[in-house]
Amino acid sequence: MVHPRKIAGAIALALGLIGVSHATGNPKSTFDNVVTFGDSLSDAGNISLYEVPGFQPPQKFTTNPGNITVQNVAAALGYSLTASLAGGNDYAWGGAGVNNNSPGTPAGVPTITTQINTYLASHPTLDSHALYTMWGGANDIFYATTTPATAQTQIVAAAQQEVKLLGQLQAAGARNILVFNLPNIGLTPEAQEAGASAASDLTTLSAIYNNQLNAGIGKLGVGIIPVNAFALLSQVIANPGRYGFTNVTIPACGIGSSSVLCGPQGSGLPYTYAPGTNNSYLFADGVHPTTGADKMLAQVVLSELAAPQQISLLQEAPLAAVTTQTAAVRNEMTADNFGSTTRAFANINYSNQQFDQSAGAPKTTSNNVDLTVGADVHATDNISAGVGLGIGEHYADVSGGGGYDLQAITGLAYLTWHSGGAYAGTYGDFGQASYTNVNRVFMVGDYRTHESGKTDGSYLGLGFHGGYWFDVGSLKTGPLVNVEYQNIKIDGYSEGGNDATSMWFGRQERNALISTLGWGLQGHWQMSNMDLTPFAELGWNHDSRASTDMVTAGVNGMNGSFDMAGFTPDKNWGSANAGVRAQITSNVLGWVSYNGHFSDNSQRYNSINLGVKFGF
Repeated sequence: MVHPRKIAGAIALALGLIGVSHATGNPKSTFDNVVTFGDSLSDAGNISLYEVPGFQPPQKFTTNPGNITVQNVAAALGYSLTASLAGGNDYAWGGAGVNNNSPGTPAGVPTITTQINTYLASHPTLDSHALYTMWGGANDIFYATTTPATAQTQIVAAAQQEVKLLGQLQAAGARNILVFNLPNIGLTPEAQEAGASAASDLTTLSAIYNNQLNAGIGKLGVGIIPVNAFALLSQVIANPGRYGFTNVTIPACGIGSSSVLCGPQGSGLPYTYAPGTNNSYLFADGVHPTTGADKMLAQVVLSELAAPQQISLLQEAPLAAVTTQTAAVRNEMTADNFGSTTRAFANINYSNQQFDQSAGAPKTTSNNVDLTVGADVHATDNISAGVGLGIGEHYADVSGGGGYDLQAITGLAYLTWHSGGAYAGTYGDFGQASYTNVNRVFMVGDYRTHESGKTDGSYLGLGFHGGYWFDVGSLKTGPLVNVEYQNIKIDGYSEGGNDATSMWFGRQERNALISTLGWGLQGHWQMSNMDLTPFAELGWNHDSRASTDMVTAGVNGMNGSFDMAGFTPDKNWGSANAGVRAQITSNVLGWVSYNGHFSDNSQRYNSINLGVKFGF
C-alpha cells in the first residue's frame, strides 16, 4: 500500500529560510482569464501560504522554484497564475480530493467540491471567455486505499462528483474547461516502491476513475478540453530518452521526499535536488512531476489549444483556389471579342499566399499552382457560353512546423453577353478539395512530435459579372462589378494513432459573398506585326460573410470536445491586376499578368498568370 503523502509538519520549520525570484511572460491570449481548481498538481502555493503565510514565493509540488503545469499554460496565454490566498485565481490545494482529502492533509484544506461551490457562491455567473482548469481524483484514491473493501465504490463516486462539478461550472457560464484525467499512479516511484501488488491496485483504481470521468464528460457537450495525462505518462515512461528524461524511477528530491519542501542544492530546504535533475528527472518526489515534466505537460495542453486554430485554415484554402479559377473564367468573359466562333484557352497561375499570425491562427505560407483550361462558343453574335476545368495544387507551411497539401479540382460553366461596350454574364462552379499531409508539429519535452491526418471537402459557387467599356481614343476604360458566392464544406477527420496528443476535428463550413467594384483600363500597341493590349484593373472587395472560423476539436483517447476561434478573414481589401495580351497570330492570343491584394489585414496575396487562347 502506498504511504499517504505528508504535506504538513516540517513546512513551518523550512519555508522561512529562502526566497526565489519568479517571472512570467505575457503573449497575446485567446482567453481573458485563467481560473484553476484541483489538488497539489495544480496548487500554485496555497498549502505553502496556509502553513507559512509570510513565505515568498510560496512553494509548490515540483522542483522549486519551477512552475507547475497550469502556471506554464497561463503564462503562455499571457497571465500570471498565483495562489488564491495571495489574491490570485488558483484555488487548488495540495492534498485536496474531490470528495475526500488525502490522509495527513491539514484540516483547513478545502476539497475540490468545496473550492468550486465557494467560488460559485461569489461568482454565480462565470466569464464565458475564461479558461477554467480542473485536475483531481488522486487524493480520493489515496484516501480510498485506507479502506480497500470500499475503494472502488469511493473512486466511482469521486469521478461522478467531478463530472457534476464540471456541469455546475458549465451551467454557470463556463465555456472552456481544461480537464486532466489521472496519470497512471501505479507507475509513480512511490507506487513502485510499495511493490507490484500495490502498484497494480493503484493502476486499476486510476483506470476506474478515468473510465467513469470519461463516460461523464462525454455527456457534458461542447466545452471540455480533455488532457490525456494517463496516456502521456505511459508514453514517457516507456521511452524516456525520446522526451529528454534520463530517470523516470527515482525522485529528483530523493526517496521519501516531499517536493513542496524541496529546492536546489544550497536552498536550505529539507530536500534538495542535484543541478539539472529538475529537468532531466520525471518525478520530483514519489508522485509529483519535476519542472521539466510540468513544462512537457504544458506543451501538450498548448498544442491542443493551438490545433483548432491551425486547422481552421483548411476552410480558407479552397477559396483561394476557386477564386483564382473563376478569375480565369471572368477574364474570358471580359475579353469576349476574340473573333472566332469556337475558342479554347489555358491559364496557369502561381500565387504566394501568406496568412498573417493572429490571436486565432498561426502565420502560414502557401505556395499555390492553379491550372484552368476551357472552351467556349459564340451561340449568337452577342452571347457566348463556355465550360472549364480547374486543377489546383496548394502547399502550405505553418510557421514553427506543420502544414497541409491541398488538391482542388473544379468544374466551371459560364454564359456572357456583350453589345457595344457593355458586357454581363454569370458563372458557376463545383469542386472537390482533397487534403493530405495535414500535419501538426510541436514539442513534447525534447521530442518533436508529428500528428498527421487527411480529409476531403467540397465547394459550390455562383457569380455575376458585368461592366462597360468607354472608348477614349486608343484606350478603353470603364467600371466593372462582380458578385461571387462560395460555400465551402470540409469533412471532419481524426489524426492517425491513439497516442496522448492525437486529435480529431469536426466538420467546417465557410461561406463567402464577395462583392467587387472596380475600374479597368486597356490600351493598344503595335509592335512589329504583333498587337499588344496592356491592361490594368483596380478593385475594392467586400466579403459580407467573412467571420471568425470556429473549429470543434477533441483528443482521440478521451471524450470531451471544445470549440476554438480560428482564422478571421478580413472583410475588406483592395486588389490590383495588370498585364498585357499579345495577338501572336490571327488565331492565337497570349497574356501575362500580375494580381495582388493590398490593405488586407489578414493575409497577403501575390500571383503571376500566364495564358493562351486558340481560335478555331
